[in-house]
Amino acid sequence: MIPKRKFNLEIPILLFLFLVSFNVFAQDNHRILSLKLGDEFQRETLISSNSSLQRGEQTLEVSSVSSMTKSYIVNSISPTVINFGVKINKMDNLVNTLGKQLYFNSSQQIDSTSSIQKALAHMINKKIDVNVDKYGVVLSSSFYKAEIATDTLVSFVGITPEVFEKGILLSLFSDLGDISKLKKGFTWKDSITINQQKLNTTFLVEDLNAKSTVVKFVSKIISQMNNSNSNGTYIIDNATGLITEKLIYTVSAGYQLSAGGTIYAVSRSTSISELIKKIVR
Repeated sequence: MIPKRKFNLEIPILLFLFLVSFNVFAQDNHRILSLKLGDEFQRETLISSNSSLQRGEQTLEVSSVSSMTKSYIVNSISPTVINFGVKINKMDNLVNTLGKQLYFNSSQQIDSTSSIQKALAHMINKKIDVNVDKYGVVLSSSFYKAEIATDTLVSFVGITPEVFEKGILLSLFSDLGDISKLKKGFTWKDSITINQQKLNTTFLVEDLNAKSTVVKFVSKIISQMNNSNSNGTYIIDNATGLITEKLIYTVSAGYQLSAGGTIYAVSRSTSISELIKKIVR
């Protein structure tokens, strides 16, 4: 079923999740995924973030460096539906705030008195079933109860639940259509509105060869509470459509609503690098 819980795009990591799922509708022929039962993909993500939250005269500065490994495994295939099992396998997080450091490593025992560590630990090995069509477009997904993992400070660590919005391409893949028709310098624009928040993106084919295509982008999210600007690069494997590498930089400013209902003025810069590969056994 489609998740009933809705997420706001003012959290920059969610900007990243939507940006990596793009289609080139200028192409007539969409890529059909070539997958088989048991195929596994691994995503390694490194995120660094500098943030400032302000409420009245109180200001909280937060800096963080986080790494995460996530797996996507093909559990079943039919002519119309491909099912992926998706989960976070491990995380490593370092957060600096108020002159103190918080460290979390999913392979180590957590501090049971730390709500942040408990929230991060709650996200490990929680499998989500995601159904996509033969083009990789999300049809439906299950989800786990993530209330414990939606604390404001957790979002500043840069690790929030991935959103599998119906109608959006699964974030592992791109749809560049017929690569032979692409040329260096080709540009296109894409626009999407989710939860009354508009995402506008301009893409540019910076380089391409027989093996891969390099796509750069600039993007903006406009919402009632927050505006974000991003730029970055994708490297795409021509044979499979797999996005093998991503580099993204985001600057955002506005307001954010915490899990407890408190509104903060927020400014934040986020740098994301990511490698995706198919696991060969």
